[in-house]
Amino acid sequence: MEDCVRLDYPRADIWIRATSPMEQRWRARSCAKEPWTVQWIEAQVGPGDVVYDIGANVGTFSLLASRHGAGVVVAFEPGYANFARLCENVQLNGCQRGIVPIPLPLADTNGLVAFKYRTVDPGQSRHALKAEPWQARPQTAGGAHYEQPVCTIRLDDAVAMFGLPQPQHLKIDVDGAETRVLTGAASTLRSTALRTVLIEIDRAQWDGVAALLARAGLTLAEQYRSDGKADAPLYGLFVRQQAPRRRWFGRSRT
Repeated sequence: MEDCVRLDYPRADIWIRATSPMEQRWRARSCAKEPWTVQWIEAQVGPGDVVYDIGANVGTFSLLASRHGAGVVVAFEPGYANFARLCENVQLNGCQRGIVPIPLPLADTNGLVAFKYRTVDPGQSRHALKAEPWQARPQTAGGAHYEQPVCTIRLDDAVAMFGLPQPQHLKIDVDGAETRVLTGAASTLRSTALRTVLIEIDRAQWDGVAALLARAGLTLAEQYRSDGKADAPLYGLFVRQQAPRRRWFGRSRT
């Protein structure tokens, strides 16, 4: 398998294409980079569960969840190079019956906005979804970063319009757009079918994100900190507390 490397997950034989330094350095080592995500999949995702991987990049954790037994993984990835590689990796691992790739960015509104790429290499991250509506402008010489008009959609609308199965688990890694994604997912977050949310959160957004999830009935179970820079994002695992079963102590009715 030319240009392919094995994902650093010892319990399943998962391969990805890796032609960029980002894929070789980060995506092929996703499990070492985010061990808490691996633990979450192994501990929380059960056979037949539906997982939404929002900001799937080239699909390493979508593949892992699918191989772990998830019934359906819906993988949202707006970056064109990442999406193409996601589809290649799904095909490479024979997971096309369990992973649904969707090339749309999720946000708080449906509309046309600019998506600013850090670089256009597959495996790259930290792209930025702009807030203001996109407008056509006269063509000028290329800037430092490529920008592309994209159609955003609210998650609640995507679920309704496309008939997507309700998720039991959300994984969200959207590089600063957390609040916008959650605002557009209010009904999905309130659904009692949803049991866990694992989300990367920019430190400046932590309080706002935690408040949005709390209003949906989800409470913080664990917080994770990645090694490296002091301003590196945090990760939070939020869970829905299951209501205790009500017991009937009275006489049975006849």
